[in-house]
Amino acid sequence: MTATLPIETVSYDTDALKELASIARLITYARQSAKTLNADFPVWCLDLALGAVLQEMYSSGQQVPLLDDGLEEMHSTPRH
Repeated sequence: MTATLPIETVSYDTDALKELASIARLITYARQSAKTLNADFPVWCLDLALGAVLQEMYSSGQQVPLLDDGLEEMHSTPRH
């Protein structure tokens, strides 16, 4: 069973959103590196971390992702 939590809109300034986008890009890079090494568990952990950062960005009212590299692949990758 999957529980959903309500997402409250949190107000972030533009600099904070840029920081979150930078963190998301860093996690995406680390995830791609781990995937190249066939390190399944770190890839899974980094998927969770990226999801948390993106949720934080979207909860701030950000409609368009500030990064586009690797997101489609992340959503199509089966979870372990």
